[in-house]
Amino acid sequence: MNSPFQYNRPLQATDVLGRTACANWLASNLFKGQHSVVWDTPKTGKSSFINKVLAQILKKEQAPLVCRLSCFNIRSEHSFYAAQTNALFGCVANTLGEWENLAATLLPVSKPGITVPNHQGNKFFLVFPDDLPLEAYHELARFPQTFSTHLNRPVIMVLESFQTLAEFSGTSARSMFQKIAELWKSMKNVTWLICGSGSTTSTGYSVFRELFDERRPFYRFAEHVPMEPIEEKEFTDYIIRSFAKAGRVISRDYAGMIFQKMEGHPYYVQYLADICFSNTKGYMNDIMYQSGLEELLDIFQQPFESICQELTTPQIYFLRAVSKGVEQFCSIKVMDKYLLKSSGNVSRIRDALERKGIIETVRKKPHFIDPLFRFWFEERFCKTYWLT
Repeated sequence: MNSPFQYNRPLQATDVLGRTACANWLASNLFKGQHSVVWDTPKTGKSSFINKVLAQILKKEQAPLVCRLSCFNIRSEHSFYAAQTNALFGCVANTLGEWENLAATLLPVSKPGITVPNHQGNKFFLVFPDDLPLEAYHELARFPQTFSTHLNRPVIMVLESFQTLAEFSGTSARSMFQKIAELWKSMKNVTWLICGSGSTTSTGYSVFRELFDERRPFYRFAEHVPMEPIEEKEFTDYIIRSFAKAGRVISRDYAGMIFQKMEGHPYYVQYLADICFSNTKGYMNDIMYQSGLEELLDIFQQPFESICQELTTPQIYFLRAVSKGVEQFCSIKVMDKYLLKSSGNVSRIRDALERKGIIETVRKKPHFIDPLFRFWFEERFCKTYWLT
């Protein structure tokens, strides 16, 4: 029987657990034209959450056109405008004739070429020269507004993995995003939903705070809608129901242990539940639970080892201290024990680990962001590789 637990792709709207209040909040924002931003740490269900929100919007009468664009592999402003234009074309045009008519009508200055797919499943694609004249560049930049006016229909632009566009823009990022923010503010009937991965704490480094905090390019441009955590009871009820549908039994205690061990992290809860489901033929017991944990650690052994290989020795020592619950990192005793040298060095190490997305600081105390990485680091890395 196929597993009921889905963790390797975004969920359909009807399968998304919880987060109803923030989904309603975000849907209301977008429907009334309020720009919004959603970010959280990786693998916390952002795309599934967005699916739930957009499903609500598309049920409404006179629903706006929704266009989703991943910024994951977009490395420049020019590439972004080209990708954005292609995504909007793809929302309404299906045949070569439709693409040609739209291009002739809406992009008279840019005059892009159109790549015709060679294989079934491939898509048409607009091709723009790298050396676009300024007038054509402005035409592309303002294309969402032109597109909305042409359709006489509001447009919602959903930009996912937005942090990668910011990270790859280098020293020109601030001026580029200031220009983009002013441009987007001027567009009527175009609403922007910006999504991506980043720390949600109020201290430490976050690419989204670099964009949306006071005196930053997108300050007051969009309302931040935080994703609420999925309640333990809702998740454990789901796990129990899913086992029962296949004629298998898991107690509420074990369902709760799965949730708690993964600290409620949606991706890892589903992953561990899936392994335990596969190992269970009738009633799940402690052997099956422990075996599931070990299997999950085995699966992530290599990627977690790769993370540690990229860390300096002082950063490893710092994580060792975090895993031991150390709070006074700048005390002489702690700096001597973990070879941290000085309070200035402690700050540099913490900043570096925050930028790498490994820790975040909550109430002045650093924590691991990834609960499974923390568990693996404590149970395997430190016990296997620690020499002192």
